[in-house]
Amino acid sequence: MSKQYNKAEKRSRRKSYIKRKQAAVKTKAASKTAAKAQAA
Repeated sequence: MSKQYNKAEKRSRRKSYIKRKQAAVKTKAASKTAAKAQAA
């Protein structure tokens, strides 16, 4: 049970993390950070 739950938790956390990163990149709009995000 806990493993399944952790998987769901990880997925939701990752989604929110990615959303935050995308927002940060957009607000900064620095080509360097955008390039880094594309590479990673």
